[in-house]
Amino acid sequence: MSVEHSILGVISLYPCSGYDMKVEFEIGGAGLLSALSFGSIYPRLKQMEQDGLIETSQVSGEGRRKKVYELTARGWKELEKWLKELSAYPIPMNDELLLKMVFWAAGRPEDRATLIDHLQMRWQQSKEMREYLIQWPQNGTSLISEYGMLAIRYVRARLETELAWIEETITQLEGPPQGPVQDPRHLAEQQRERRARAFAEQQPQEDGEQEDAE
Repeated sequence: MSVEHSILGVISLYPCSGYDMKVEFEIGGAGLLSALSFGSIYPRLKQMEQDGLIETSQVSGEGRRKKVYELTARGWKELEKWLKELSAYPIPMNDELLLKMVFWAAGRPEDRATLIDHLQMRWQQSKEMREYLIQWPQNGTSLISEYGMLAIRYVRARLETELAWIEETITQLEGPPQGPVQDPRHLAEQQRERRARAFAEQQPQEDGEQEDAE
């Protein structure tokens, strides 16, 4: 998926002003299902117009004139072509919290409280997103097709699973620590030794620097 295809998809919903696209990429379906921001797509509009994918016109509304973007025949054909292509499987997951958890035992092995705080924040964010999705099909403004509703149902199901997982994870973290599920090369013990050695070697250097400063 390219940035241009996301832009074509948004404009296919209705002729968009720059502000309309900003809304779609921040709180609409485009923002929900992609990591794109309006700041990243706005510079592409001029090039897409030069390439004949979109065209602009000036329309009146709310007492002022504004530039509106619309798809050309070439733009509609490019959108159709992209929709027909097989989609790449969404791996790897771009999730910073999960990535941190992979390395948590190395960097903050005793600090379960901070991780619980992170998870509680994530739970609240996911809960708010789920509630938003529940209300979205009833907001009286958005165009939601049959296919779009199926996508919304998928995201809701994923959020429900995430909320349940977070609750189970917090319950486990509030209990006693557990050892590695698998560690055939005994890396966990070596990890602790390497970390302790690094801090032990750093301390004399810091003491020397402090003496020099005095």
